[in-house]
Amino acid sequence: MKTTLKINATNASESIKKSIPFPFRCLVLATLFMVTLSSCNDDDVQQTPPVSIDCKTRPDRISFGGDITDIAYNTENQLIKITKSDYNIAAPTQPPVISEYTIEYNAQGNASKVSKSIDNQLELYYQLEYDPSGKLAKQSEFNAQGALVAYTTPQYDANSVLTNITTHKEGTSIEVTSSYQYLDGNLVKKSVQNLFDLDSQEYYTADYTYTYFLDKENKVEPYFEGPLGLLFISNLSNQESLQYLPKSPIHQLAFARETPSETKMLKNIEIIAYRYSTQDTTHIDYSYDYDTDGFPTVQRGNYENVTRRYVPTPFGGTVLLVTPTTNALESTVNFSCN
Repeated sequence: MKTTLKINATNASESIKKSIPFPFRCLVLATLFMVTLSSCNDDDVQQTPPVSIDCKTRPDRISFGGDITDIAYNTENQLIKITKSDYNIAAPTQPPVISEYTIEYNAQGNASKVSKSIDNQLELYYQLEYDPSGKLAKQSEFNAQGALVAYTTPQYDANSVLTNITTHKEGTSIEVTSSYQYLDGNLVKKSVQNLFDLDSQEYYTADYTYTYFLDKENKVEPYFEGPLGLLFISNLSNQESLQYLPKSPIHQLAFARETPSETKMLKNIEIIAYRYSTQDTTHIDYSYDYDTDGFPTVQRGNYENVTRRYVPTPFGGTVLLVTPTTNALESTVNFSCN
């Protein structure tokens, strides 16, 4: 396994299957690619045996770079637990952060509750409600004490394709809304309104534009997608930053599908945030190596943006600090099955 992280920044940006009903279908949080990786040197005496396609699409363990995800299923072959061990790139000798997601199902086989724990401490949980046709109708987020934090409702078109989500955070009157546009089955644009910037203390709008490698089929399915997946990725109700700009760049650059209709490999994301009286633009470019079955074996990402934040001055008041930021990531992925 080879993982190379290159960072060049004056101020680095802040730093989960087929049996699973919408909005769950196996991933990579941010996307952990299910691929085979066999590596050896001249001194190796054993070769890693090939891994079947069945294992690539339903593994028990996935490693993305240095991070490891263990996956458990029940007797009905439903995903019931995801355990992620995330290492701090800046402090590789420190123990990993262990995140555990447990999934409960209702009598109809739909996921009804997802709980998230960090280092064995419950952090939050989601409860899900469905309409008579089986589509997710509402997702409610609760803190560890059981208090409602936020709820999200989706909208679909006549073909059951996700077109909008609305997230309401308790204690506020502002709702975060996202609208989706598609072309040939692929998500090409998302517009998010009422994002909140903690630094400037203002609400703003952001547009996301997506392009794809049209000759490469996306054979990787995410653990979570749709309204629940979007909150796992961006946590719109609690984070001040844009989606795709998380605290850990390794998860950012790991491509995660937002909707179930995307069919091609993601090539680029452009994010334009209309804040600080300007168009704050971010670019993330992706490239991949593939195995003979068409699954990605290596993912590369290049990230460029300009970070803007207000900082206090020695003489009182604040000044807007503008800092260019670039990150580069290259990660291979191993997976295995018992």
